[in-house]
Amino acid sequence: MVAALLHGRIHLNFQEFRQQNNLTFFSDVLAILELLQPLVFRSEYQEALQDALLSFIQILQNFRKYSRQLSGFVNKFVQFIQKYITHDASAAIPYLQKHSDILQGLSSENPELVQLKSLLAGLTLPVKVGPSESAADDRDEDSSTGSLPLVSVAASAPLTAADMTKYLKKISMGEAIEDILEALSEVDEKSKRNPEIIQCFTNDLQRLMTSPEELCRNMAFSLALRCIQSNPSLATDFLPTFMYCMSSGNFDVVQTALRNLPEYVLLC
Repeated sequence: MVAALLHGRIHLNFQEFRQQNNLTFFSDVLAILELLQPLVFRSEYQEALQDALLSFIQILQNFRKYSRQLSGFVNKFVQFIQKYITHDASAAIPYLQKHSDILQGLSSENPELVQLKSLLAGLTLPVKVGPSESAADDRDEDSSTGSLPLVSVAASAPLTAADMTKYLKKISMGEAIEDILEALSEVDEKSKRNPEIIQCFTNDLQRLMTSPEELCRNMAFSLALRCIQSNPSLATDFLPTFMYCMSSGNFDVVQTALRNLPEYVLLC
């Protein structure tokens, strides 16, 4: 039913779409899907979920030239897709592959949509190949590749879909502190050359910035500042977290926030 309600609105032009508050409707549906995580990713709901996501993708295609006005909506959608990949990469990646031309076109025309660019740069979507095709053939012939880079930088991107899935799972709530530190360390190393990949982990970094574990907290602050340095427009996304940390009941969290505050202010 939700997919049908969404699909019934994608034929509107942008003015009609805005005037009838359909952007709010799509945003509310996305918020509901986020609240339903991880249940919404279960196998019995895959068809319904993908039907709903198709309407979101078609909206992004229809309103590509208005993407600057929709940047917040696009980033929220990308974050949801990243969670989808984390929970069920075998279903999410082929689905993204099917619609990669739309996402790639949106990213190419709107380079300011950095979270979308990061998602595409970090994904290499697998397709089936015959057993006789060699790795060399895969590299030389795009038409018979064993993987489909979504953007031209994907081949050199340090973060693959498998990497992102692994890291997101390790730093998720409830994971052992050793696993979180291992994942943060690897993201730290990979992001030294490609800091934009940190944007795939902003939600988890904001949570870890309040962690009572000093090593996790320090590394989360370090990665957050590197992320802001590469894209200063993201500074506002971290402001509520800084404010929360400075009013925390944990003295150590307050001290960490104050220690990093001067650099944060300079980056802003």
